[in-house]
Formats: sequence, structure tokens, C-alpha cells
Amino acid sequence: MTFRFRRRRPPVYTEHTFTEPRSLRSGTPGICFTATFSARWVPGGTGHHTPEAVVITELVRLATSITGNWEATDVRGAEDALNAVLGHPVPIPGIADSELSARARLTLSARARADAEQYREDRARVARLRYLKEHLYSDPEMVLLDHLERHPQDLRTADIKDFQRLSRSLRVGGQWWYPLLDCLETLSAELPDRHGDRLAMKLLLRAFKDTLPELIDRYQLREVVDQLLDEPEGDSP
Repeated sequence: MTFRFRRRRPPVYTEHTFTEPRSLRSGTPGICFTATFSARWVPGGTGHHTPEAVVITELVRLATSITGNWEATDVRGAEDALNAVLGHPVPIPGIADSELSARARLTLSARARADAEQYREDRARVARLRYLKEHLYSDPEMVLLDHLERHPQDLRTADIKDFQRLSRSLRVGGQWWYPLLDCLETLSAELPDRHGDRLAMKLLLRAFKDTLPELIDRYQLREVVDQLLDEPEGDSP
């Protein structure tokens, strides 16, 4: 008995270049890559009227899941990572016995590149300031040493008390004063215009009068504070 083996036919590929650029999200907020795709796929058993639409939809979905992890300033790195994924054939969702591979080219407009560079610089600056606040400005001695390193001529005249006040202001201000002032500002904004600021000021002055009356006297505000706090609620000048 003779067996004849039928030679398997090679798959028939469809190739297409999508000339219309697509926008792909990057890891930099508000900045998108511009992408063009060339694709190759085995149609499989599909009767879809516009298979190109299915293909480009899947390509954009796959691509966005990759480019969203890359900073906009690293166009080449994002492109290499994207092509490493798209170059491996994968099934096309909804089309049986299909496989899709592609290649992408990423670009970034001059305006988007400038915005991305500015964002990176701003982020680096904020990170540096946070580092300085945590490791330098929270310690008066470190602030003083930093100042003397920059201005050695002040070695004999610098007063550490000034640096202690600065350190305390930064530490306590961020923890207590700024949130309190934000709270008073919100209270003022939520009340009628003619009463909001006045009520917020009354609350603050009453707290000072009850807990630190000597502070009121030191700044000679006793008469003004008493007059203001004795006003009936709702009165205004």
C-alpha cells in the first residue's frame, strides 16, 4: 500500500500599510506618540467586510498597552519595545485561525517633545525640592552648613537662630498652618460674600484671645479684637 502525503500549502498572507497616523498614549501625562503601522496577517476563516478595520483596532489596542509604560522623551526605546511585541504573530480576536504581526514607527512632534522635556525637568525639580525639604531644610544645622558652603564669608556673622526659624516654619507650616489657612479660606468662600471673610477672621481672633491673650496685647490689638468679637453675627461695616 502506498501512502501519499499532501504537501501543506503555505499560508496566504495579507499585507497592508496604514498610512493614517494614530495617536498612542505615552507614560507622560497629556503627551501622545504618533504611530504608523505596517501589518501582515493570515485572514483565517472570516467573512468580515472590513478586515483592515479589525486589524488596526487590535494593533492600536496592543500598542497602547506598551507605549503607555514609556516616557514620551524615549521615543526609540518605546518603538523597540513595541516592535518586539508586534513582531510576534498573535491571533486576531474574533477571527478564527488568524495570526497577525506588524511593525510600527513612532514619532513625536516638536511641540510634544518640548512639552515632554519641560515635564521631565519640572518633575526632576520637584523631586529635588522634596529631597532637600526632607534631608536638608528639616534640620537647622544642615541648612546652616549648606548656607556656609555657598557663602563662606558669612562664617563669623551667621546666626543659627535664623535657620532654626526657617526649619521650624517649613516643618510646622506644612503640617499645621497651611491646612488651617486652607480650611479658613474654604469656610470664607462657602459663606455669603459680605460675611465669609469676617466670620473666618472672628474664629481665628477668638482662638488667639482665648489661648494666647498676651499675643493680642503685644501687638496692641485688644480694642480692635474686642470690638470685632462683640459685634452681633451678620453685622458688617
